[in-house]
Amino acid sequence: MSTDGEDRRIDGKGRVTIPQRIREQLNLEPGERVSVGVEEGAVVVRPRVSRSTFIESMRGCITAESKAADAPEVSPGDLKADWTSDLPNEP
Repeated sequence: MSTDGEDRRIDGKGRVTIPQRIREQLNLEPGERVSVGVEEGAVVVRPRVSRSTFIESMRGCITAESKAADAPEVSPGDLKADWTSDLPNEP
């Protein structure tokens, strides 16, 4: 367990303030979404990557040369439907 953290108190609503030096280190801005989970008995907070940022970072990673020979064929429409199925429907 790391001992370089800062002690914080959980408030009545279950909130904990992330120290400024950690927010700055992770480039976290007010209003930004984070992922909170439990790993090996510890609370873990991670910056969430937006879909558009993830897609942009992965652009060009999968090519005809890098695709596994036994990978199934997936149409772009099916892939989009799978990746966006959890988003709210647009009016």
